[in-house]
Amino acid sequence: MFRNIIGTIGTRVISAFLTLLISVLNARLLGTANVGTISLIVLSVTFIQLFNNFIGGGALVYMTPRAGFLKLFVLSYAWILGVTILATFFFEIIGTLAKQLGVIPQLEVIPQGYFVEVLFLALVMSFTSANYMLLLGKEKVKTFNILTLVQIIVLIACLLAAVYLFHVRTVMAYYWAILISFLFSYFFSLLPLLKYFKAEPLKDLKPIFHAMMQFGTYAQFGNIFQLLNYRIGYYMVEVWFGRAALGVMSTGFQIAEGLWIISRSLALVQFTRISNAMDFNYSVRLTLILSKITLVVTTIALLCLLALPESFYRLIYFHHEFGMVRIVIACLGIGIVTLSFSMILSHFFSGINKPYHNMISSAIGLVFTVGLGLLIVPRYGILGAAATASVSYTISTIYQLIVFIRMTNLKARDFLLTGAEIKLLIGEVRKLSLKSEIQKIIQ
Repeated sequence: MFRNIIGTIGTRVISAFLTLLISVLNARLLGTANVGTISLIVLSVTFIQLFNNFIGGGALVYMTPRAGFLKLFVLSYAWILGVTILATFFFEIIGTLAKQLGVIPQLEVIPQGYFVEVLFLALVMSFTSANYMLLLGKEKVKTFNILTLVQIIVLIACLLAAVYLFHVRTVMAYYWAILISFLFSYFFSLLPLLKYFKAEPLKDLKPIFHAMMQFGTYAQFGNIFQLLNYRIGYYMVEVWFGRAALGVMSTGFQIAEGLWIISRSLALVQFTRISNAMDFNYSVRLTLILSKITLVVTTIALLCLLALPESFYRLIYFHHEFGMVRIVIACLGIGIVTLSFSMILSHFFSGINKPYHNMISSAIGLVFTVGLGLLIVPRYGILGAAATASVSYTISTIYQLIVFIRMTNLKARDFLLTGAEIKLLIGEVRKLSLKSEIQKIIQ
């Protein structure tokens, strides 16, 4: 299991560097306004995928060992097809009505003129995601990691081809690149699943559907609220300051959020262990260890990122506007660190079957995002949006921390790093020794 985790961490580190490369290429080759439009297209697809993941997300991983493979495949694909079409039309109608009624004319969930593009991209990405979840349900972690990396590499290759071979320097250059990369991933993620397709009667789908919906409801509402926390500032900045400002801000957010690589990887391990261990005290000790490791590593990584001068961002992005990226990261920094801690707490609550705390936490954060954002974003622009996000992330984490402390009766000193945990942190670079070190501490 820990070999898979090391592989997952490695994959995400490489993916982060490649994602940064994509961000640099977009800025240099397409310009800030196009980067802003691209971020809205991707955000629209992400919103649609949130609804798809009620059935096509983590519930698929959970149900794969417990239900017939063909039944899960049919249910998830049918759900994705129906929900994607309905959600895309719904968002398009909302944007059109807002514009016609003059409520917020500039606000469009789907950027104007990109309805068909969003629909097809959402379908392809959602079907690919369902394949990924089925692979994880079959414990094909290595295959999942390889496909994740290959998708990003294909995207970069297609983007460069669009610009230098076909001389396309518009939003469509990135659109075709990401669409082709996910079509590639869809095909190659489907191949290893073919051996699991066996003839079985498609009956008793209703109880399976209900079980998946019950599993996914709390988690997905929490994810929806959290995505709004992450990205509602995008729309605020676009409304008041335009696409170019949004392009700069989204770049800063993407770089800063890359620091969540370690916390997300450790949280995946943590959730798996807690779900299988069914031991509350063990779960608490494991959560404490991983939360402290995450906090330290993320803080160090953030300080390294902030040490880079503004001229560095101007140099790599080839636009003077991107010098603001460093200030955006600074305003977002505290929130990035606290939310890395929150990710560990979130997976603790999910692992002990109390995911509603994550939903409540995200909802509280959303209230602060909207309320504070409306007050300071019009005045302070992208820096106000970054500061709002940081406050929202911190408030959400404080709620989870209070619940965690009350539930476990922990003291303040329990959150201090011990000598054994410092040894674990240093020994983590040895990679495969991670499992034995954790077991020594929690025993």
